[in-house]
Amino acid sequence: MTQPDSPSTLPPEPVAAPAAPDRGSSDSLALAFLVACGLLAAPLLFAARLPQGLLAIIALALLAVFVARGLLTRSLLPRTAVDWPNLLLLLLLPVGLWASTDRATSWPVIYKVVAGFAIFYGLAGLAGARWMRTLPWAMLAAAAGLALVVLLGTNWMTAKLSWIPDAAYALLPRLYLPWRTEGFHPNVAGAAIAWLFLPAVALALWAQDRRLQLAAAASALLLGLVLLLSQSRGAWLGVSLALLAMPVLRYRRWWVTVAALLAVALAIGLVWRFGLAQGLFFPAPTGEELAVNTLPGRLELWTRALVMLGDFGLFGIGPGQFEQVVLVLYPPFFTGLQGNFFHAHNLFLQAAIDFGIPGLIAMTALLLGVGAAIAAATRQWAAIPQSGRTPAAWAVGVFGSLTAFVMHGLVDSPQVAPPSYVLLFALFGAGMAAASQLLAEPAAGQTPEPPA
Repeated sequence: MTQPDSPSTLPPEPVAAPAAPDRGSSDSLALAFLVACGLLAAPLLFAARLPQGLLAIIALALLAVFVARGLLTRSLLPRTAVDWPNLLLLLLLPVGLWASTDRATSWPVIYKVVAGFAIFYGLAGLAGARWMRTLPWAMLAAAAGLALVVLLGTNWMTAKLSWIPDAAYALLPRLYLPWRTEGFHPNVAGAAIAWLFLPAVALALWAQDRRLQLAAAASALLLGLVLLLSQSRGAWLGVSLALLAMPVLRYRRWWVTVAALLAVALAIGLVWRFGLAQGLFFPAPTGEELAVNTLPGRLELWTRALVMLGDFGLFGIGPGQFEQVVLVLYPPFFTGLQGNFFHAHNLFLQAAIDFGIPGLIAMTALLLGVGAAIAAATRQWAAIPQSGRTPAAWAVGVFGSLTAFVMHGLVDSPQVAPPSYVLLFALFGAGMAAASQLLAEPAAGQTPEPPA
């Protein structure tokens, strides 16, 4: 008879692996957090039309959502590279309200910042969740829908560039929007469409899924048409530079090509003469073209903004009051006394005027942090695993949106309108989700380290 193996010769029993966290519950929590942030942020875009009591309840509900997330995950905020600039912007809101002399004007700006904060972290919280595979599709669908609304709901002004015929606009039916009967402003529409156009281009070029590439190409064509019709020269300039900058993240030696192209463009500009370039981007005012859209008009507003900062010190004048203060204390001569210039037409000056020098520091740090995080996440494209190529393409597209926003923001303040501000922070949040996921994943050919 065969004797049973002695205890010394028995194979060792396998040691049970440590229990993995419940991926399904974390995915559900990430989606629930995003939905709650989105639903509560949406009414804040209409703060100028809603009662203060309801807005306060919504703000408290948002706070409760973040507290609930903190209790469930031991972290109030999804961790990103720009947490302290976001928190600084939030902490400056009561300071801006204190500095304001017209709180009815300032409240919508304050709620706009709260909504942007919420939607940023709602999307940033998707990092690592299975919903990241759905995010590019959802963003493309939203971009195409928004492009159609903008195409039919914009109050097109056609006096800027004569080579775009008026007949093209006459063919478009008009979509009546109950909450904005006057229609969208073309410059605001052009900026928003530019931000959405660049991620669509990046996905069309570098996404891993062929079907996603085709959908992104179709979306980019529609967005490009609306961008062209907007005649927003600042948006065009931002998109042009972004299309040069995005390949630098994809092809590391592309910067040589970019430098050469910029040198050629500078040489052409010098030969072409500054006056002609000025006529393209800042033409002389006409019956439909406001003086504020000319170079003297911009310079007049920028100089008044700088003087205003010197007069009002560290914390600015309070959010949303630039036009009121200019008309009372610094009457403009070229742009006239009727107003309708609304803001400083420079994103950095506007941040400093609304929330003082700390606001300027927070906004600058936020933009630098988002750009640096995306650059770090896509630094070694060849080492990114196949599953990470689509998030990497999306992150590169958001870097393009950031570039276009900054360049356009040198001659305008495209983030002033609440929907534009929230859209911008939604793109930043989605870009940070992709960057965080790429930085957390092991490179191709590597295996993750076992848990300690």
